[in-house]
Amino acid sequence: MYRLLIVDDEERARTGIRMLIDWAAHGIEIVGEARDGAEALEIMKCTGVDILLTDIRMPVMDGLELIEHVSKSSPATKCIIMSGYDEFSYAQKAMAAGAVDYLLKPSRRQEILDLVVKITNDIAKQRQENEKLEGLRSGFRESFPFLKEYALNRLVMTENPPLERLLNNLMLSDISFPLPFFGVLVVKIDNLHLVQQKFGSADIELFKYALKNIAEETFIPICHSAAFEDNDDVVLLMNADEWLDTKQIVPYAEAIQHNAMRFLPFTVSIGIGSFDRSIRHFRVSFLEAHKALNARFYEGDAKITDYLEAAEEEDFTQTSYPLENERAVLQAIGKGDEAAIRSSLQEFLASLKPESSSKESVVNSIYALYFALYRDCIERNVNVNEVFGSGLDEIPRMMARSGLEHIMATLTETARKIADQLSARKNGNKLFESILAYVHEHFRLDISRESVAREVYVTPGYISYLFKQQLQTSFIEYLHRIRIEYASRLLRDPSLRISDIAHDSGYQDEKYFFQVFKKYTGMTPTQYRNNL
Repeated sequence: MYRLLIVDDEERARTGIRMLIDWAAHGIEIVGEARDGAEALEIMKCTGVDILLTDIRMPVMDGLELIEHVSKSSPATKCIIMSGYDEFSYAQKAMAAGAVDYLLKPSRRQEILDLVVKITNDIAKQRQENEKLEGLRSGFRESFPFLKEYALNRLVMTENPPLERLLNNLMLSDISFPLPFFGVLVVKIDNLHLVQQKFGSADIELFKYALKNIAEETFIPICHSAAFEDNDDVVLLMNADEWLDTKQIVPYAEAIQHNAMRFLPFTVSIGIGSFDRSIRHFRVSFLEAHKALNARFYEGDAKITDYLEAAEEEDFTQTSYPLENERAVLQAIGKGDEAAIRSSLQEFLASLKPESSSKESVVNSIYALYFALYRDCIERNVNVNEVFGSGLDEIPRMMARSGLEHIMATLTETARKIADQLSARKNGNKLFESILAYVHEHFRLDISRESVAREVYVTPGYISYLFKQQLQTSFIEYLHRIRIEYASRLLRDPSLRISDIAHDSGYQDEKYFFQVFKKYTGMTPTQYRNNL
């Protein structure tokens, strides 16, 4: 509904406008009537007005003064002036003061309605445009966090970033770097792979958002800062008034760790980069902080390392892949000795010298061992889906987001699964050998899958599973083959009757014996004997 206020000092004029037109049918509501401009302003203080239809000459406050007030206090209200021919100069002044149109007195009912409806259409169009504009503003405001993340990311990850444009974009989020020194700190969630298994993706995003806030708020006392996310890590850009060394930064890094443990369900490790005067140093400092985290990968969770420690690690010579230790792991798995498996894996890890190696070199060697285990499963016909799931795809993600302790625990569990399958197969082979021996010894009797299962203390279903797994056939098919092979040998003796051969081969029904014999040989027993 559009709200209309009628202002005229003549009651008859007001009543005529109100009563002679069906305003409601056109979506218009009369919200009030006023005798002069002052009274109209009092009404407008209490209710909103979309259209103001006012006379010019009125006592106390005339129409011109009213329109001037309304144009300032309620610019969205559309004012229509009513004037006679002799007041046309007033109408011109009213238009200059802010009126949108005018009516000449006396006005016919249809003229008034047509003009007011035209104004309501204009208001509707304006509202639609305002809604679109507000939608754009809202979308733009909602995009601020993404613009902020994008700009901060490019500022650090791009070798030659468009600084002016990125800094202007950051100004929209009230982020600036006005101070002379620049450095970076990287916060990594320890064992993110385990955290992701416990919590949903929405929770993980909330945790990272909280971690960014914790990092920014913690460093308020010593520098300007802004945090963004990079591959599940939180990168904190620091802008300080003076050069900061690691000793000054470590207490604040420890505060981040403390608050993360207090408010979030995980610990964090932190890498610290160097400070320098150029804003382009953000990228250099980020690479240093990232390298510092990887360099001390062996030390486990909740650690703080800086760029100087990372530089020291570069002096160590990396060892080649330990093939002998790999063979020891595979041999321990083949024997099924859990203690030997754990010991061989620890020796494999020790041979990598992880205390003096980067995360990349250690993880690459462990990944190579995973491939060796996978290949060993293929060669030994172990069900790789039961060991590795759908494949090796998940392993790189797990290692990228986990600490060394969890990686080794997962590797040990994988080795144990392989050993269990091999052990189960060995036990299954011994059992199957005993089943075959029993069948060969008793096939001439009336035996079945169920009777054999009772003899070896397993279920009939497991008997079927073993035959399918070991011989790719069923129990009954195997039994028929043995019986028909035996019957074929007996048929070589012409002195034996076929009915006796059928009975002696385990078939009580001679007709059924003929059916089975023809199925497996393509001939009846008589035809087979005649062809010998």
